[in-house]
Amino acid sequence: MHFVLTLNAYIGTILIIILIFAEYVNRYTVDATQKKLFCSLLLVTFITCVTDFFCYLLDGNPGENERVFLYWSGFVFYIFRMFAYHNILLFADYVLIKDTKRLKYMSIAILAINVLHFALLLVNLKLPFYFYVDGAANTIHHGNQYFICMILSFGPMFYAICELLFFRKKFKEYKFLMVLILLSLLLLGVFTDLYIRFGMLILWPFVTAGLLYFYFSVIQNDNSIDSLTGISNRYSFNEFTDKLSQRKTGESWAIVMIDLDHFKSINDRFGHLEGDNALRDMASILKNCIRRNDFIARYGGDEFVLATRAENNIEDLISAAKKEADKLNEKNLRPYKIEISYGYDIYTADGSRPIEEFLNHIDALMYKQKEERRSERRRINDMRGEQVPAGETA
Repeated sequence: MHFVLTLNAYIGTILIIILIFAEYVNRYTVDATQKKLFCSLLLVTFITCVTDFFCYLLDGNPGENERVFLYWSGFVFYIFRMFAYHNILLFADYVLIKDTKRLKYMSIAILAINVLHFALLLVNLKLPFYFYVDGAANTIHHGNQYFICMILSFGPMFYAICELLFFRKKFKEYKFLMVLILLSLLLLGVFTDLYIRFGMLILWPFVTAGLLYFYFSVIQNDNSIDSLTGISNRYSFNEFTDKLSQRKTGESWAIVMIDLDHFKSINDRFGHLEGDNALRDMASILKNCIRRNDFIARYGGDEFVLATRAENNIEDLISAAKKEADKLNEKNLRPYKIEISYGYDIYTADGSRPIEEFLNHIDALMYKQKEERRSERRRINDMRGEQVPAGETA
């Protein structure tokens, strides 16, 4: 019975990892770096689980061949288990911070640690201080200096946990929960590795649950991200407003509808690739202005939406967006200027007003301002005797 339960733990984990990898590797995702990190994590976890399974099967079986296979299974297991722990670190850090330059430096440091670990394993072939196989019983055991392996494996992880806990207020709540679940596996890993023989057997169901949780979170996140701009999409915004309107807590939010001016003209005069660049620039401008708990999304076409708590000064936020646009325009990176029209109001979640009616209201305010700016532009051009280029409107 014990063997059957053990077999279920290993085979179940292996099959789930294979199924997740097979589905995810061919799936389109906005964040290619995150995809590579997650696929790498799946691969090293798979190899770690398989070699740990071989160690379990071979442990205690008599025979010279069994002893040799057990030793080399353990050798590969120790290599890839450390890779797995460090892949969790890289993956968790990137999910929270999204900094490719930081990821590069961390990857170099992690690679150096793993090269050192591999060198120590080679030394272990002659001086079994890491682990050894008892020749009499054909069982695998930790060596006297196994704590070195523990430090190399878990030291960077403990540092990451401390850093994440210290800066947790800077991170989105759902992202922090995701990463905390993965990193909590570390603490369980330390305990099982120190005090339980074949402790990884206990750990594998938790690893599987963590990978599944993150996989579903990644899929949900991909479905809520606009593939062109990298910010939230209409679906995500609808979820946000639905939850806001259903709470009826009385909290108030300032919601802004923003339109990218001259978008049709940009497409017509410079092509759709430049039109895409304009949308990306607009998204980048908004991302540079928002606070941690603010929300931005591409609403559709050339329209964006921004939401912030009512106690924040929405005019300051809009002013900051205009300044960011001016800075970008001054660089003359594009053959056009980024200009915006907007409409906003305060929505109170008390059930007194349908959210659909409110969104139509701020949409109308945006188009009213757009028309006013268009009329003002025409008046100025008439005074100068100039003509608005064909297809260019506010």
